[in-house]
Amino acid sequence: MKSSNIQIEKSFINLVTTIEKLRSDNGCPWDREQTSESLSQYILQECYEVLECIDNNDSEALKGELGDLLFQILIQSLIREEKKEFRLSDVIKSINNKLIKRHPHVFKDKKNDINSEKVLKNWGKMKKSESKNDEFYIKNITNTLPSLSFAYELYKKSLDIDIDLNKTKKYDHCSNEEITNILFELTSAAAKKNIDLENEFRKYIKAKQLDIIKKI
Repeated sequence: MKSSNIQIEKSFINLVTTIEKLRSDNGCPWDREQTSESLSQYILQECYEVLECIDNNDSEALKGELGDLLFQILIQSLIREEKKEFRLSDVIKSINNKLIKRHPHVFKDKKNDINSEKVLKNWGKMKKSESKNDEFYIKNITNTLPSLSFAYELYKKSLDIDIDLNKTKKYDHCSNEEITNILFELTSAAAKKNIDLENEFRKYIKAKQLDIIKKI
């Protein structure tokens, strides 16, 4: 394991050095001109390409696409380091500290009897405890998420503050496949009426978010 760690460290430093060279005065004109804003489009693109490789179970392609995504993370970090806002080491330290803090059952309490459901519940409680208040917690959802992902986050967060947005038990017995099929049927019905369900659902779920905030 030690030799493997040394190889990882060497490879990582080599990669960072390569990116720094690309950004240097003697580097690539295109890479040197890029900003956080101009590169932001590629982060989402690379994420989708990673997901496609996972869906296709293509390990060889996934290796390459994860590398492309890692490049985006590193160059964004190095741009901020050039501005003296934070360092790449701060990014690494931040996620390491967060992982340790969010997994007390591994690094602190070491409860062997905990299951995945309890882990997720505790995760929600910890995230909520880190927020200023319930309103800030509900507001703190990334607006650029697709509407279904936004709805998922909103529902999970509403449960953390003891608000259940879904009173019906109508679909509780349905399998993943059945629920997905229902969603496709609804999307097809919307398409027949020329309804852009993504935009309409976004409006609906944003209104739900405001309703929760008013109740807090």
